[in-house]
Amino acid sequence: MANNLGFSGLNNNLNPSNSTQEFLNNLDVLNSKMITGRVVDIILSNTHPLFYDFGGWSGLGTIFFESTNNLEGKITKIKPTASPLMPHTKGYPLVNEIVILLSLPSKNINTSINFEQTNQYYYINPISVWNNNHHNAYPNLLTPLLKESQEKTYQQIEAGSPLQQKSTVEGIEFNSPLIGGTFVEKSNIHPIIPFAGDVINEGRWGNSIRLGSTVSGSNNTPDYQSNWSNVGKNGDPITILRNGQPKDASKTGWLPLVENIKEDLSSIYMTSYQQIPLRAASENFSAMSPEPLLPREYSNPQVILNSGRLIFNAYSDSIIASAEDSIALTSNKQIGLTSKTITFVADNIKFGSTEADTPALLGGPFINQFRILVEQVQVVGLALSGLEGYDPAATNIESSGIDSAGQALDETCQNILNLLPSEGKITSPLLSNNIRLT
Repeated sequence: MANNLGFSGLNNNLNPSNSTQEFLNNLDVLNSKMITGRVVDIILSNTHPLFYDFGGWSGLGTIFFESTNNLEGKITKIKPTASPLMPHTKGYPLVNEIVILLSLPSKNINTSINFEQTNQYYYINPISVWNNNHHNAYPNLLTPLLKESQEKTYQQIEAGSPLQQKSTVEGIEFNSPLIGGTFVEKSNIHPIIPFAGDVINEGRWGNSIRLGSTVSGSNNTPDYQSNWSNVGKNGDPITILRNGQPKDASKTGWLPLVENIKEDLSSIYMTSYQQIPLRAASENFSAMSPEPLLPREYSNPQVILNSGRLIFNAYSDSIIASAEDSIALTSNKQIGLTSKTITFVADNIKFGSTEADTPALLGGPFINQFRILVEQVQVVGLALSGLEGYDPAATNIESSGIDSAGQALDETCQNILNLLPSEGKITSPLLSNNIRLT
């Protein structure tokens, strides 16, 4: 009984020896629903002349195709169309790429019992003819390319306007023949090397997502060693999001490469127990005791963001940075803090060194007590400046000397008082907005 269940049962059903005719009938049904086609045009914007004919924005991604069996290179008047199959994951093809087409129910499914009226073609992502992430165009070399003056719209073709053909082929077209496009073939776009068990999603321009793992020893391709597998166990998960390969990537774009966090333009690494060979731009952690492990030394779960510039912007609320151990901010040039209010709350706040032990003045109370002291000293100065009736022989101090010293002391005290803030005030030349702690 168990042999008739699961994959075993499925295999039995597909075995022609069980029911040859039924099997052949199933193949006929499958063949009738699935064909291949070469893309000859695609609607990617509202600038396409047929944009509104195919539903406006709901028709985005509609392709015009020709059969891959067009071995005579004939230019037909009317091109069949197909829509993207997946609503959530889209990989729009280029002109001259080959796609798989399925005949499936359309939005007219409830309007007719006629199969041809209720079904339409949907396409799956381009076939990997060249196994290349950049493009897989395979043009019909028997179809002559047209001079710009000889091109016709699909409406003109349907109206009977003839297409004049050239006798030579000038190159491969990747963009819409009606409105053009921005795709330019590049020779230096490399695929990334896969390792056992990886799930990889690659774009056309050297961007990729790898859902991979630690692959050490014999599991690595000899010429393409993963740079995250020096520690840990095989199978430890790692996720690598990469945008842009190294600037000096070779022109041999068909050769694969391995992600390189030191040279790729932008990267996000989510690790488990790997060491990532990243040298931080600044590794001066002298303000911390003990100093944290460097990114390339750490082998526990971490998230690494690496790029030419990083921006964290919270447009409506806050940025919260929280750590069980430490938060390190280090720079080779400067660190700036700009805000209406900056508050430090800590048991110890140190400037200059982790060993700093000299306490800072408590500004407000000190200023108030210092003002009182200066005022009292000023009283003494005023008294000395008018002192009379002393005995010069007993003091050996000239009268004019006592008087001058008293006046000088009075003036000095007044100058200090002028600089001090009045009681309850917090601004003055002594409490400047521009201070330096060294």
